[in-house]
Amino acid sequence: MILITGSNSLLGQAVVEKFVHSGEKVRCYDMYKPRTIPEGVEFIQGDLFTFKKLLAACKGVDTIIHLMDKSRSQKIGRRKMKKINTTGALNMMIAAKRSKISRFILLSSYGVYGKTDSFPLKEEDRKKPYTAYGKDKLKAEQICTAYAKKANINLTTIRPSVIAGPDIKNSAILITLYMAMGLGNDNVMYMSGDGDTHFQLMAPEDAADAFYKIYKAGNKAHGQIFNIGSDNVPTQMEQIVKIKEKCKLDFAIKHVTPLKAKFYSFLFKPSNVNYFTREHLLFIFHSVYLDCQKVKTITGWHPKKDNIEIMTETVEWYKNKVG
Repeated sequence: MILITGSNSLLGQAVVEKFVHSGEKVRCYDMYKPRTIPEGVEFIQGDLFTFKKLLAACKGVDTIIHLMDKSRSQKIGRRKMKKINTTGALNMMIAAKRSKISRFILLSSYGVYGKTDSFPLKEEDRKKPYTAYGKDKLKAEQICTAYAKKANINLTTIRPSVIAGPDIKNSAILITLYMAMGLGNDNVMYMSGDGDTHFQLMAPEDAADAFYKIYKAGNKAHGQIFNIGSDNVPTQMEQIVKIKEKCKLDFAIKHVTPLKAKFYSFLFKPSNVNYFTREHLLFIFHSVYLDCQKVKTITGWHPKKDNIEIMTETVEWYKNKVG
């Protein structure tokens, strides 16, 4: 049996669906019970700090896919966010050890690399996280790697690019869509600098397929760290022009300098507005483009959707959602 934590997230739902449809026996674990659960899937409600719940979730399990985390501190605070992302991951590994589970697949993030002028980024490249989430994920990697060696657990770490698609809750992407579709007062799409940066997206179903192929790779994936993301990543300007045409959107493009964006970030910070946050500044002003050749070579995985397809589907979903 496979235990999937964080099963309610956009990625979690896709991973559960992929594994269930592939004939795997799945148990889900999350803090909140979803409205619907796939047929034949067991669900246990709990957090990452109640060991009685963790051990119950681990009973009869041979592999853990740990997706449960917090990417933003709103509502829960920065201290609790960090605790969930780092101590929570360690607690899950301790529960795995006590339950004699030998395989653990950890969700990390592109955020561990931080700001960089070089790309595509390889797994061994320098890590200098820029966002709180990126810092937490790098710390979680380090904690879990050290514990896995002591506990003789086969650990695989996966660093996805930004996962986007219908039902997304990522505020940076949603607000960008909001402006692009002219739902504000001035019908303007704000573009970072000259729009020459690249930011790699990834469809949830492609990410789920990567998790499954990494799982099926068995010993070849043990101890490995994998980047996963879409192919053919355009510049942000190229992307906006294509999406504008494909989705028949009507908006003007207004260029924003890094200095002005940082001013807005400082201005909005006290009010907890989810725009021009550090994550969003990274998203719009720096290229983040992962080299995914390693996972392709070892597992044979290849993404099916590129940035344009992902954003087009998301725009159409968003139009229906707010319209």
